[in-house]
Amino acid sequence: MNTSAKIMVVDDEKGICQNVEKILSKNNYEVVCALSAAEALEKMKNESFSLMISDIVMPEMNGLELLKQVKRDWPETRALMMTAYASTDTAMKAIRLGALDYVPKPFTPDELRISVKKALDGELVEAKSSEKEIEVINVIDIDMPFDGDEVAKYTGEDYVMTLGRSDMPIIEVKMPDTLENYCAVGEMVCDIFKKLGGTCKAGTKASLCPQNKAKKTGEVSKSAKPDRSGWIGIDLPFNYDEVVSVTGPEYVAHLNSEGISYVPYQELKKSVQKMMGNASGNIDVDMPFDRDEVARATGEEYVKSLGPSDMPVVEVMVSEKLENYCAVGEMVCDIFKKLGNTCKAGTKTHACPQKKGKKAAAPAKTAIHPSQLIGVDMPFLFDEVADAVGSEYAMHLEGEQMVIPYEELKRNMTQLMAEEVAHPEDMTLKPDKARMEALIIDDEVGINNNIRKILEKKGYGIDQAITKDEALEKIEARTYPIIMLDLKMPGVNGLELLQAIRSRRPESMIVIITGYASIETAVETARMGAVGFVSKPFTPDEIRKAADDAIRLAA
Repeated sequence: MNTSAKIMVVDDEKGICQNVEKILSKNNYEVVCALSAAEALEKMKNESFSLMISDIVMPEMNGLELLKQVKRDWPETRALMMTAYASTDTAMKAIRLGALDYVPKPFTPDELRISVKKALDGELVEAKSSEKEIEVINVIDIDMPFDGDEVAKYTGEDYVMTLGRSDMPIIEVKMPDTLENYCAVGEMVCDIFKKLGGTCKAGTKASLCPQNKAKKTGEVSKSAKPDRSGWIGIDLPFNYDEVVSVTGPEYVAHLNSEGISYVPYQELKKSVQKMMGNASGNIDVDMPFDRDEVARATGEEYVKSLGPSDMPVVEVMVSEKLENYCAVGEMVCDIFKKLGNTCKAGTKTHACPQKKGKKAAAPAKTAIHPSQLIGVDMPFLFDEVADAVGSEYAMHLEGEQMVIPYEELKRNMTQLMAEEVAHPEDMTLKPDKARMEALIIDDEVGINNNIRKILEKKGYGIDQAITKDEALEKIEARTYPIIMLDLKMPGVNGLELLQAIRSRRPESMIVIITGYASIETAVETARMGAVGFVSKPFTPDEIRKAADDAIRLAA
């Protein structure tokens, strides 16, 4: 056992740091603790460590960001990741970024010691990941995978450092400078404070400002509290007698209950008239305007047209019938004029023969199959968009993110414009289908076909295999940029098919699809070279994202 190793432990929870230190110190390891990623990086600049054990979920800089930076600056330092928020996603990312193991919390002392021993003795081998893969793995936060360096380009390092776990910047609000003669007890600028050079004795003893107390007492004495005994209710602050005089006691009796308050119209009318001192009639129950008053302002015709909602009923006059107007064709018709009536064909079929002839003469439009479109809500042809901006851009138009780099988009447009100038007669470009081909290996035909349908809508060319032998035969015959592999298949022991594919086609990007997802499986498949991990049941977006991430690595 390599007991001379120096180990860095990083966790924002001090208790966990101390526990890990206590466990490993019993095996004579030298342990140094850091309560943040920034503190760990500072210590690593001045000291050399054989192993780093880091938590993943930490404020300011999380463990995956720390791992990425440590493997870049100190590639010989081995790493283990631990977390109380274990998931197959972070497990895959940790292993592909260079961690030797992924330890979910809570763990036992023996589980930790075994992982540390295997890491230091070389029993665990670091996954071979390309620089491109490491660069594209998003690590700025667990729930919002933005790349820290990219965000810093546009917002600055200071902004990125303030990003919390929810990716909302933690803004430090600076309190204003203390005002002259400001008394903290009374929370105001105080003359007594000014005279005495400090707060008054009463305020010091009672922690209560005597001036504020005096003001409150004076306010109470000046304005008496309203008498609520005459109110109908707290939420209906109307005077009982006033409402009763208009509506009657039965109406008011129901205002505080869930029952329906009802006052006969005639009674309500008399009450309102009595209150207003006017004997004329109302127009409506819910809008008690006097009819005569409204008529004087608007005229008798307007008042007569008022409906129950107090909106005038407007009479719309139909225009006079046009000469030689045919109701069947809904137009002025020459045949109608000649015959003095509609034509016999129109009378029998109730269809205008002139309009029918016009529709028949119209050129037939070529139907576009929905599979050619980018999406239902984006009715643009995939091939046309891909010609202009590239297939990767078109693939992501249906999602919420645009992944094509600006420089690549610029190159695509420049190339397209140059070819248009050179060969204006032939500008039919096709997307690079070879780069967008995938092999799906799953013995469940229904799932296999579902994945095929999902990816074909995004422009992928799909090949399928439902047995181990069929899969190996197709892999021997050609190279697939993406291989989507189910782990549980008849005649396959454990991860042997994954190992066989990796040995035959190391350049292919493998995405694991399994109904038996576990942290251990995610860790092991990532060590063997898988770049994606999708649990069954999955959503179309999850499959598309996994394929798109893999195709970017294969490009």
